[in-house]
Amino acid sequence: MTKFAEPIWGALPDHKGQVEKVRQAFIDKYGEEPDGVWSAPGRLNLLGEYIDFLGGSCMPMPLPYRTYVAGKIRSDGVLRASSLQMPGDERTVVIGEIKPGSLKGWFTYVAGVAWSMNQEGGKDIALPLNFGADLVIDSRVPVGGGLSSSAALECSTALALLDLSCPLREGCSTTEPLPSNRGPENDELRARLAQVCIRAENEVAGAHTGGLDQTTSLRSRPGKALVIDFRDFSLQPVEADLKSAGLAFLVINTNTPHELSGDAFAVRRQASELCTQALELDFLRNALPEDLTCEGMNERQAKLWRLNLVDESTTLALDAVERQHGTPSFPRGWIRHVFHDMCLVERATYLLKNSQELGAGAWTELGHLFTESFVSMRDELQVSREEIDVAVSTCIENGALGARIVGGGFGGAVMALVNRNELKSTAQAVANTYAKKGYSDPEFLPMVAGFAADKDL
Repeated sequence: MTKFAEPIWGALPDHKGQVEKVRQAFIDKYGEEPDGVWSAPGRLNLLGEYIDFLGGSCMPMPLPYRTYVAGKIRSDGVLRASSLQMPGDERTVVIGEIKPGSLKGWFTYVAGVAWSMNQEGGKDIALPLNFGADLVIDSRVPVGGGLSSSAALECSTALALLDLSCPLREGCSTTEPLPSNRGPENDELRARLAQVCIRAENEVAGAHTGGLDQTTSLRSRPGKALVIDFRDFSLQPVEADLKSAGLAFLVINTNTPHELSGDAFAVRRQASELCTQALELDFLRNALPEDLTCEGMNERQAKLWRLNLVDESTTLALDAVERQHGTPSFPRGWIRHVFHDMCLVERATYLLKNSQELGAGAWTELGHLFTESFVSMRDELQVSREEIDVAVSTCIENGALGARIVGGGFGGAVMALVNRNELKSTAQAVANTYAKKGYSDPEFLPMVAGFAADKDL
């Protein structure tokens, strides 16, 4: 007899309520109004894992779950921060004394942004010498779920520090309308801030990621998925109208913590970068044809074409490594995966852009692409675990069009494409299976597309 468990559903955040909550928390802590409140979203990566640092294209969507920062300027060069998720753990540092390796824990993502603004940002982003700030942080992005809580913290902090430091900058106007100054419409500035946050994560936090999360958090378009070409960080907004198709994303936080700063991620990245060097390419993406959409092919033809291409490209890459360094010490599957996911993203982009013309078949194939990516991450890249496998298989057995790991694997979240009227029954099936196996209770997260980082108050 199947064990019954009541599914645990998260709630979509009340954005205005969250802004007021962190504002009041700042007042309670410091006894005065903050100068402003800023927030940034986590992200749901629909397709494209372990390829942003190789010049591949990825397809993320901003989450409705955000990290909020209330802040007030100081003029003594001190950065002080506390988090409602870490009560009693207030951190303080002199901004001019921050350096890689000097900090640990959640505060590295905050202080690392201040350090990176001074290293990467240029004179209009670097912080004045006497600038400091008091910050209070509150986050609704699940930590350790592969939904990019770290980038949401970095990006909300970057906007807060940039705006707060404005009064200390020569010629900087705080009365200038925000959209033409530092808001989402200034994509050139947002692209530079994303690079600041990427450097903070890589060099201070020690997680060598490629920029997917920060780019999504700062440069998203409201209600859209993005296709980001990481050869030049160019964006292509794409409509993903699931509602009209009677579909929805079911996001499952499996509560199996996910951690990317360890060796498992790093060795996989190093293997693919070794192939790039051996092929004498700027980006491993350039080892594949420019057009990977398989336009005009049916699903079966497209799958056969890309699998043949992946095998050929993998063989060429590994042969190049062997000529230069001897037989590779890493599994062939690691390289197969990155080529595979590069193909999947561009096929998915074609399907979404032409979903009205292609009809229901586009959504069916899209679901199959999600599952194909999961199988590649499980079997080739080897980053899944039992709880993830069970969540994916249970969703598919209960009618999902497809399902996959979200993020870098080793735990975290699962995303499934399901019929809207089967959302609750699919969640129930996963909850029952987890209870039967004795796993931690999963949390089911409502999903609507969010919006980019911005000033809220």
